[in-house]
Amino acid sequence: MVAFYMKDLDGFFIRCNPRFEEFHGLASGKAIGLNDFDLHPTEIASRYRAEDKKIMESDKLTPNRTWMVPGADGLQRWWLSSKAPTHDANGEVNGVAGVMYQVSDVAGMTGPFQRIEPALALIHSNPEDELTTRQLASACNYSESQFNRIFKQFMGFPPRQYILRHKLETSKGMLSSTDLPLSEIASRSGFYDASDFGKRFRAHEGITPRHYRMKLQKLITAAR
Repeated sequence: MVAFYMKDLDGFFIRCNPRFEEFHGLASGKAIGLNDFDLHPTEIASRYRAEDKKIMESDKLTPNRTWMVPGADGLQRWWLSSKAPTHDANGEVNGVAGVMYQVSDVAGMTGPFQRIEPALALIHSNPEDELTTRQLASACNYSESQFNRIFKQFMGFPPRQYILRHKLETSKGMLSSTDLPLSEIASRSGFYDASDFGKRFRAHEGITPRHYRMKLQKLITAAR
């Protein structure tokens, strides 16, 4: 089931559906007026807020990103999230809207998502492994060309790019919530070494992992 939400410019929830509130352990209507800092630990909420600001500033859709989200039970689960800026009557950005699919739920869905679910399960359960396109295609009973086409059709980009995005999101989670050295984060996220990690992170995020961690720490301090 899809979780849906909308936030205003300041990050406060102004709309959401029952699935969103259920996941966060809230009664109907209780999410309205809250923000991410009311629902999640500061280091995680800071990441969400930074992502929202980036989307509003760029005024562009961010499709099918992976996020590890903690629920009301304290357990963290992988979700596929698509976010888009919202606009007022004058066309000015006035917030963000998002939909989320829990990765563990995709087997029960219909359409392309279900067709690539075995590959997604492999990717999300083996972040440290260097999975090949052939392995992923085989798990879904497709040829490599079929798999690449179907995966890109649904996700918006090829499987190799999705795997890189997933590794980066895994690393960002550790950068925000642990004091692990960059070499250890690189290894646990599936990068070859710290140098490879730093190069790919900077190419995708525009800053180094170290500066990303420092930026989050400033956001966390400001939120306290």
